Amino acid sequence: MNSNLNSTPQRQERRRGLIFSCSAAFQPLRCKYLAPILLTLLLSSAASAADFAAWTHRQTVRITQPGLTRIELEPALLDASRTTGGAAFHDLRVISPAGVETPYIVALPRMMRPEHLNATAFKATLNSSTTVLEFQPPTRDTISEVLLQTNASYFIKAATLEASSDGSNWQPLASNELLCRQNGTERLRFIFAPTAWTHFRVTLEDARSTPIAFTGAQIRRDLPELRTVAQPVTIRARNETKNETRLTLDLSTANVLLGNVRLHTPEPIFQRDASLLNTRATLFRLQHEGRSAEDLDIAAHQLATTREVELIIRNGDSPPLRIDSVEATRHPVPIVFQADAPGEWQLFIGNAQATAPQYDIATLSDKLRDANANSATASAVEPNAAFRKTATAPEVGEVGAVIDVSAWSFQRPVQFKEAGVIELELEPEVLARAANDLHDVRIVRDGRQIPFLAIKPGVERELNVSFAEVRDDKKPSQSKWDITMPFPNFPASELLLDSPTPLFVRTLSVTEQHDTEQGHFERILGTANWQRKPGQTPNTYHLVLYTAPKAGTIHLTTDNGDNAPLQLTSIRVVYPVVRLLFRVPDTTPVHLCYGNRRATHTRYDLQLVRREFETATKVPATLGDEEKLPGYQADPLTSGKGSPWLWATLALVVGALLWIVAKLLPKPQAG
Repeated sequence: MNSNLNSTPQRQERRRGLIFSCSAAFQPLRCKYLAPILLTLLLSSAASAADFAAWTHRQTVRITQPGLTRIELEPALLDASRTTGGAAFHDLRVISPAGVETPYIVALPRMMRPEHLNATAFKATLNSSTTVLEFQPPTRDTISEVLLQTNASYFIKAATLEASSDGSNWQPLASNELLCRQNGTERLRFIFAPTAWTHFRVTLEDARSTPIAFTGAQIRRDLPELRTVAQPVTIRARNETKNETRLTLDLSTANVLLGNVRLHTPEPIFQRDASLLNTRATLFRLQHEGRSAEDLDIAAHQLATTREVELIIRNGDSPPLRIDSVEATRHPVPIVFQADAPGEWQLFIGNAQATAPQYDIATLSDKLRDANANSATASAVEPNAAFRKTATAPEVGEVGAVIDVSAWSFQRPVQFKEAGVIELELEPEVLARAANDLHDVRIVRDGRQIPFLAIKPGVERELNVSFAEVRDDKKPSQSKWDITMPFPNFPASELLLDSPTPLFVRTLSVTEQHDTEQGHFERILGTANWQRKPGQTPNTYHLVLYTAPKAGTIHLTTDNGDNAPLQLTSIRVVYPVVRLLFRVPDTTPVHLCYGNRRATHTRYDLQLVRREFETATKVPATLGDEEKLPGYQADPLTSGKGSPWLWATLALVVGALLWIVAKLLPKPQAG
């Protein structure tokens, strides 16, 4: 604890100010809540002045009046949060002018789903050309939605909704609304502004269709209205794959608490299932007798932790929708805390390794959320000038065991500009020349190993490759292409194929020549069925490989039958990204060594702090030029020459075989 705050006079003065400001702030609360809230705020321990070198961003908040204070966090501040799980924005810290960490709550909106209750006093009256439904909510609450219930499977009707607060004076809430259930589309609800109505009346038109029986209604009892504001969103990319439209939506910032997402399309009639984050919705628009009904909203109400989110629209066998734009809303994210003094307060954020604070006032979230509080003005969010990348790196010791790299074939200098957790993405050539499981990869400095972690982040990259069609006069119906890989032993996971042919169905096979002591044979790397129908968008085909190729050239083959040959315009190869993470205390050069099939597997204790390494702020690194080590000449896989001992052994074996054959031959007859 800060020594200044431990002094008795200052502590007493601080508590007097706290009691005074709290008594003013909590006037709207019931008296029974006042004592526990004050007690908790008094007993909440404030952290001592801390070193915030591990936080990437800060914002200054100017408070003019002590007391309970509410601030809405700006999107730029939330964008800097490095939340990696657990409570949202757990890396936020509120620091007083005296440098003391102050407890706070994040007053997130109540995201509980509204409760649906069965209506009471339900009555249906059948008239000559209308059906009138009357019902009442079971309790007097704020209501924003009415849902009708029926067992009818196929209908479409125009309806009018009226509401009353006394059962006598009626006010129209919706007129000429289309209610329907047909072909999987269902619209039986009325949505209106939240109000505490006591009676409802629905009139359905039966002049143009047979009346249907409604069995009841449900009332949605709302929580207090969730305030939303507009959120910028653009369509960054659109991909049509497997009867689906995938829209990549750019929200401009990360950590957005999304509200609703609405599509804008000129399509007159459609129905599609859609999903966004963990929310599924049915989007539709229909028209009937000059009336139109639609539902184009996806009620997300979830935290989007990344700047880009994917909206999936399932088209089935229907053509993709034309989508002009997408609009979205977000929920503001306020924090509430007790400001014990005026002045410049600091908000720090952006530390993935920060633990979620355990503040006592968290138990009072529901009460503090709605309490009257002072406001404050905030400056622009800015990088934390005191931030140091080394502050985010876990202490693990700097070097490992001694190593002799003479048995390795290659090394490359690792280039970086500052100390900390270094992130190095392995280049394709390194991946090809190292063992498939990377057991021969080492990071070395001054004859000692530097422990590292190999991370596969789930990212893939692609490279263009050259290919040539090969004709076989003995198999005229067959198309075959020789594909030159970037390197032998390249860890390819997929082939990406592009073809202009509009109509085809083909079985593709990918093979390579595999040499053994018994000879050579074609090893299958992958097979797939590829087809395209007229009208389909000529998308790139992903051919997954069962196993990574060893050879420098692989073969793609298909049988055209009695059809024209399949045409290919481009082939690309996909490989998974591998990154190495390691820590250095300074910028002294290090080297990456690889190419030693006899190397043992590494066993670093670094696995115990894997999460800390993955969430640390990283220093990017690149590789310098490749150098050959002594092991290059000794390794037949890299040098292209066999070992001298191998040649000597082969000579002895051949000599022994010749001697045995000579002994077995019959001796010539004398005279």
